[in-house]
Order: sequence, then structure tokens, then C-alpha cells
Amino acid sequence: LRGQYYCARCKADQVRDIQSGTEAGVLELATVGRRFGAQWVDGLLVGLLFLPFYIFLFMGAGASAAPPDLGLGTTALLTIGGAVAVFLYEGLMLSSRGQTLGKMAVGIKVVTPEGQDIGAGQAWSRALVRQVFFSYFALVNILPIVFTKHKTAIHDLAAKTRVVRFRR
Repeated sequence: LRGQYYCARCKADQVRDIQSGTEAGVLELATVGRRFGAQWVDGLLVGLLFLPFYIFLFMGAGASAAPPDLGLGTTALLTIGGAVAVFLYEGLMLSSRGQTLGKMAVGIKVVTPEGQDIGAGQAWSRALVRQVFFSYFALVNILPIVFTKHKTAIHDLAAKTRVVRFRR
């Protein structure tokens, strides 16, 4: 593999490292900029998916010059619906390939601390914790990225994951 010879047991570890985008057992952690870039792309994509629904809703609320009064129930439904959509998008994408479309675009991937693919439980718990903290305590969630050795946010700590640079 990559010009090196390995025994059968070590070869399996090296293959997992290559598949997860890491080198020789050392994780190349994603930068804060790449993580925020992926978040921005994902937010844009989910927003574009919801755009027709929002247009329909606002057109139905009236075409007056003043902003429509949607009422507390509709506003709550939109907020909860958006949060659920982001949760489902991230959970499904991470459980199937360890990457969302935004993470694919910027070349990062969510892996275990050992550099292996994450399991479905890790993907869904990470998505849930991230959504709860993103919605209500965004700064608390991301602040550890700057100060921790492994650049982990609270949702990474909760799911025992790392975000690494991923090269195909």
C-alpha cells in the first residue's frame, strides 16, 4: 500500500486509514475554516430546499405591502420544521457516508477518534446534539473547537467523533 509492505493485521489498519482519508494512523484534523465552510454550504442547501415552502406560505399569507403576520403557531411550525429538516439531513448523510454535501464540498469527513467510519448511532447522536446546541447555544457548542487539542465541538465530544481532512 502506497509503496509499503504490511503484515495482514497491519494492512487492514492501513486500508481503514486510507479509506477514512487519514495518513498512517495520524488524523489530519479539519480546520475551523473548513468546518464553517461546510456548515455554510449545508445551510444554503437546506434553505434552498425549504424556499418553495416559504414562498408558498408567504404568498398565502397575503400580498400586502406590510409583512404578513403568520402568527405564533405558524412561526413555531416553521422553526421546528427547519430544525427537524436539518437534523434529518445531517443524520441521514452522516450515517450513510460520514459526510454531508457541505463536508464533501470542502473535503472533510466525520470519523471515529481512530480514523474509522462512524456508526449510525454516532451519526444520529451527533446530529441531535449539534441541532440542539446550534439552535439554542451555538457559541457554547463551537467554542471548544478553538481550545481543544482535537478541535472538537460539544457535538463531537458527545458522539465521540473527529472531523478530519478527507482527500479522494
